[in-house]
Amino acid sequence: MVDAVTAQVVRVDSRARVVRLSAPFADLLSRRRSRRRVVLVTSDRSRLTVGVRAALVDAGGTWAVHDDAGALRDGLTGLPYADVDAAGRPQEDPLAPVVPVDVPAAVGTAAQLSVDLTVLHRASHDTSLGGALEALGAAVSGSGPASWGSSEPLLHDWDRWVLTQHARHAAPETVRVVVEGPRLSGTVTARVTEHGIEETTAVTIDVPVSDPADGSAGPEEDARRALDAAISRLTEALSVIAGSSLPTFALVVAREGDVDRCVRAKTYPPPNPVALLIGAPSVKRLGLELSALPSTRPVVVVGRPRLPAYVVPLGDASTSGWDALHDTLDAVGPERLATMVATPLLQAWEEDLAEADLLHESAVDGAVGVAGAGRPREGEADDDDDQDDDEEAPPGAP
Repeated sequence: MVDAVTAQVVRVDSRARVVRLSAPFADLLSRRRSRRRVVLVTSDRSRLTVGVRAALVDAGGTWAVHDDAGALRDGLTGLPYADVDAAGRPQEDPLAPVVPVDVPAAVGTAAQLSVDLTVLHRASHDTSLGGALEALGAAVSGSGPASWGSSEPLLHDWDRWVLTQHARHAAPETVRVVVEGPRLSGTVTARVTEHGIEETTAVTIDVPVSDPADGSAGPEEDARRALDAAISRLTEALSVIAGSSLPTFALVVAREGDVDRCVRAKTYPPPNPVALLIGAPSVKRLGLELSALPSTRPVVVVGRPRLPAYVVPLGDASTSGWDALHDTLDAVGPERLATMVATPLLQAWEEDLAEADLLHESAVDGAVGVAGAGRPREGEADDDDDQDDDEEAPPGAP
């Protein structure tokens, strides 16, 4: 597994066309005792699975690719490296401009939506992980996850109860698993403590494009309409999740990616943020009023009456959302926001959660429902009678 160790790096070479998160590689990346940076070295024709990229980035590692002439560059940023050791050293002057090398553009890409979502769960025996992932996949593509595992290939069929037990047995260690479905790839990270469970979902989902109807305006316009429709469905799913569980933040980004959802050492079109969810704990802790959000589009108030959350529209298939995102974050306050998303979230919010009993007010058990939410506790009125709590997310293909 390890091909060389220097004063700067632990070097791992791979000649595979598709680099997967093997069990030995996952174990290497999970070790954080060494000050040496793990550098994965491949040719520029290799591609990484979502699992490898997530584990490598989380471990502070680097992906160095070489072309046929032997020149090295960063596979994700395109920045040149003089040698492999240079990939393990921090840039001497982070503010100094570094010009990426000329990296070929990716071809044959497809529209995708990437979502990063964190949900807090109470420490209940019937809490179940994975409900948000099912809801997001169903909303965008009509399908959900099919398999999961701590390394690749993924050996477990999708089962939320088994996944949850896996996270509980690993406590207090943080668990990250890779998930795959017919139209999605991502990771689920869970941290189980005596305060509850932090569940973070990072997933990329294919945007389906239907066959052009009569009178179609053309493939580009059809693709834009399909993306806008998927954004609308995903935004609605976030609203449902906020009404039945306790999300803290979510960011939705539209992007162009490879059809297998792997990452290549190519240049991709810039991503576009299209929606931001500010969950109930964040709204409360930040003292955030709806009037403080400078959105040019209507901000949707979601969640339960005593647990309001905000869904902020940012962009769409034709409009960049970067200005709207920056304006929103500026209004919230970057410094205050940083304290809200710093890990571990449950410890950061412990006093507020206890004061308002937010975890118990939300139906976050995850026993049933499209968002994996549990039913109201006995004697508790359901504030969301207009929701179909018995609707099941479509299972992933076998």
